Amino acid sequence: MHCSFLYRVRACTITCLLSTVCLYMFFKELPFTEYDPGVVITYTISGQGVTEPPYGLFVINGKTGELNITRKVDREKTPMFYLRGYALDQNGKNVEQPIDLRIKVKDINDNYPVFSEEIFTGSVEELSESGTLVMRINATDADEPNNINSKIAFKILQNQPSSFSIKKNTGEVVTAAFYLDREEQSSYTFTVEARDRDGDKTGLATTCTVKIQILDVNDNIPVLERQTYEGSVEENRANVEVMRLQVSDKDEKFSDNWLANFTIVSGNEGGYFRVETDAQTNEGVLTLVKVSVYCRVSFFFLKS
Repeated sequence: MHCSFLYRVRACTITCLLSTVCLYMFFKELPFTEYDPGVVITYTISGQGVTEPPYGLFVINGKTGELNITRKVDREKTPMFYLRGYALDQNGKNVEQPIDLRIKVKDINDNYPVFSEEIFTGSVEELSESGTLVMRINATDADEPNNINSKIAFKILQNQPSSFSIKKNTGEVVTAAFYLDREEQSSYTFTVEARDRDGDKTGLATTCTVKIQILDVNDNIPVLERQTYEGSVEENRANVEVMRLQVSDKDEKFSDNWLANFTIVSGNEGGYFRVETDAQTNEGVLTLVKVSVYCRVSFFFLKS
């Protein structure tokens, strides 16, 4: 690759493409000024890559003004090199004013997208409406900003659950199913791909793992295992457990949504009995709390 320009222009920006071969830029003086036939012009340069680090990167043919790059450069480390070119006579004097050379390194797609985490975790309540935001997947690309090489597109790969989708440009994971049921499936794990070049098949891709926990809501009614319970206790005794009422609830165990609340609605007008919930078993524990003589009592319980 070469770039020709007027030496009388006081600044020039040259765009260079990184490759496995050297790049060539020809530094020519055009004949705007007539020199004495005996004047010998020598071209020199200074600046980054020559008289400043990284040394030895640029070399120039003093006779032709041909500017060469000697090795690969990394745009992500140095996106622009600033040099100055000179045209000197045999006495070392400038025959033209020095020219500023700005050498811009052109980006190639040599960086993979990088996720901010290897595993992203999130949660969402069951029964959430379709389109509810669950989380945002973050990834960056070190290639040139606002360039197709750094434009990332997201998508869900294998084991794609129909319950979730991801927005291509933002990485936002949202619910796709109208209702999620924790009692049917309490968690989801799937793989997300980030591919640069806006998802084109020629882009570079990286993957991460996404884990989503479905949070419980109180959407299940507690159910007593039996409609009728019978128990007995010796007379003249108090603070005695009479029976336990077994109840089932499909909500998350040991949560407030699962824990049943028992109430004696009728049959305990004398206040002889108390019912409490065993937080470990979710059973209603009926206890005789007052001394009583022989009697037969029927109760109606309300559970919630």
